[in-house]
Amino acid sequence: MNQKVKHCARCSGVCEVKVLGLVSGEDAPLKLTVHGMPAFVCVKDHKAPVHGDFMIWLIQELRSRESQFAAGKEQGLLFKKYLCGECGKELAGKPERRLAVPFDLTYEGMQAFKIEIDMPMYKCGGCGKEQIRSAKDLHGHIPAAIVAVNDEAGFPHSG
Repeated sequence: MNQKVKHCARCSGVCEVKVLGLVSGEDAPLKLTVHGMPAFVCVKDHKAPVHGDFMIWLIQELRSRESQFAAGKEQGLLFKKYLCGECGKELAGKPERRLAVPFDLTYEGMQAFKIEIDMPMYKCGGCGKEQIRSAKDLHGHIPAAIVAVNDEAGFPHSG
């Protein structure tokens, strides 16, 4: 991606693309951990996403990977139950463990970086399959977890 010279919105200093260290964000029960995310950084260490749509792109990338998680099915409007996606039995009320699944991502010609999606895993008492409670549960927490990543990285909020 051919980058124009970017100036910092806070101090007007010239920014350059740098790689951030470990950045995490959480919207319980989802935890995201990003390793090596590209960002604009000025000499005063103010940071910004490498593109105005970068965080939206990141949400879309994570949502496109939701199908890679075995997931139960949510049932009920007010009093929710979670059923095994395999056999239909009710999932345990408490998770057995957490599972962090890493993904490699590359944004428009930038250096590749990694992101981990960490979710609690529930074991079915019927067939023994481990799974997240529901794909809808994961889907709903991704935007707020990305906002937390944005905040942890020190990026400004837009509009």
